[in-house]
Amino acid sequence: MPSTPSAPSDSDDHLTRRRVLAGVSTTLTGTIVGCSGRVPGTGPTRLDVETTVETDQDSRLLWQYPQRDGDEDGVGYAAVEVDRVIRRENRPLAMHLTFNSTVGGIASAEPYEGYRLDWFRFRIRPPAAYDGRINHRVRVEPPGQWEAFSTHYDIQGEVRRTTVELRNVDTQGTIRVPAVFESGTDSLPDRLHCSFTVQASRPGVFGRTVRVAGRGSLPIPQP
Repeated sequence: MPSTPSAPSDSDDHLTRRRVLAGVSTTLTGTIVGCSGRVPGTGPTRLDVETTVETDQDSRLLWQYPQRDGDEDGVGYAAVEVDRVIRRENRPLAMHLTFNSTVGGIASAEPYEGYRLDWFRFRIRPPAAYDGRINHRVRVEPPGQWEAFSTHYDIQGEVRRTTVELRNVDTQGTIRVPAVFESGTDSLPDRLHCSFTVQASRPGVFGRTVRVAGRGSLPIPQP
């Protein structure tokens, strides 16, 4: 003889309510996690860059981001600078370079505070008409004890290109990378073609990841 279904007990009602609340809690948690950074699959936000060439004293190629009116407040800036030409007896001409990446710190103001550098990459190469386009050398000094720092070379259009890269940074402030460009000939190039890419993130519930890239030509002071 079939049994008659029993009425739900108080314990059954309590268990059902717990399951419903658990489902709501899971949904809310997923929503909050989705706000803690960029939406999956969308990638970093791309920022505009303002490019400036300064030749008053030293020669500097400066990229500021995001673009501002007359100041340096923002996520940060990047630069490639030639601060002196090196003459050495019985050796080819050389010049001292500095790669500069600055994120956060004194370079930031509302609404750009809180960003931390993730990674940066600089690339430089002389013009294709330069006699030392293949046989020049760039000696780079690592910026401290960063394990994920690298320098490598490749050939682009019969010109040697140097890439300087630092990853897994996760900090604010300025990182400078000193380098020496050795000509390999009796002359220096009249300019360097430069490019950079920087990625920075702002942690927190309403965090954001941004990426900025730029390029330009840096005039070289001739001895």
